[in-house]
Amino acid sequence: MLNLQLQNQRIHESLINYEPITLKDLDSVKLMNRQDTKMVIKTETLPSVLNTLSGDYFVLEIDGRRISSYESLYYDYATLDLYMKHHNGHTNRYKIRFRKYIESNLSFLEVKFKSNKKRTIKTRIKTDDIEYNLQPKSVDFLEEQTPLDISRLEPSVLIFYRRITLANKDLTERVTIDVNLSFQNYYLRQVMEHPDMAIIEVKQERFNRKSPAVQALHAHRVYPMTLSKYCLGVMTCLDSIKRNTFKKKLLKLAKITGNDVYRDIASVDPDYQLV
Repeated sequence: MLNLQLQNQRIHESLINYEPITLKDLDSVKLMNRQDTKMVIKTETLPSVLNTLSGDYFVLEIDGRRISSYESLYYDYATLDLYMKHHNGHTNRYKIRFRKYIESNLSFLEVKFKSNKKRTIKTRIKTDDIEYNLQPKSVDFLEEQTPLDISRLEPSVLIFYRRITLANKDLTERVTIDVNLSFQNYYLRQVMEHPDMAIIEVKQERFNRKSPAVQALHAHRVYPMTLSKYCLGVMTCLDSIKRNTFKKKLLKLAKITGNDVYRDIASVDPDYQLV
């Protein structure tokens, strides 16, 4: 694997030929009700993909930066019910998170709802910062947007990453690319880094296989793969959690990235479950 500094340098160089788009202009591609298509590639191959897309997409630029830093704090029950719903294949499921845009110092509380029609619906409110104890305004919002028992929610996993955001020239599609991922259990505080993996998410009103991004990834033999950063974070940070449904995905990650850490995560006792 390339060292992280050289890897990031090559990613930066691959964005030079893109026309920039501002955050204000990108607002027209919010796609709060959308279909998401996720794919995972080895970070070393990302510059090759980006070099083929510069004529078809804008890149989000903020204060001269084309890669932005993010921090997310996910909430769950102590029994990790929200994780388990995803693991067990339930639809109509929720994820609760605070997201902070580091450079712009903006924070939001977000609710992501995955419907039984495979639609992702996101609602959010602005907050002063990431909240490690839910404030009254946040509690009211969560009670309004979800059927969850808000009193049982507590911080679960912190996720740090850097993101590239692309928008197609028609402003009907958004592509996010997350690199330099690391996960941290909120209580145990150990940090697990995953620099060898880039998570690409194509966000559309309806899936369009003619999307230049989708076609470019297919040309690199990269195909859709459902993957939740939160679920990966839980499995990364906690040995004592059921994961048998995700075992094939973890083994696929090991094959894609060449990193056996995912194989090691998959080998943890799959029959254990928090109670």
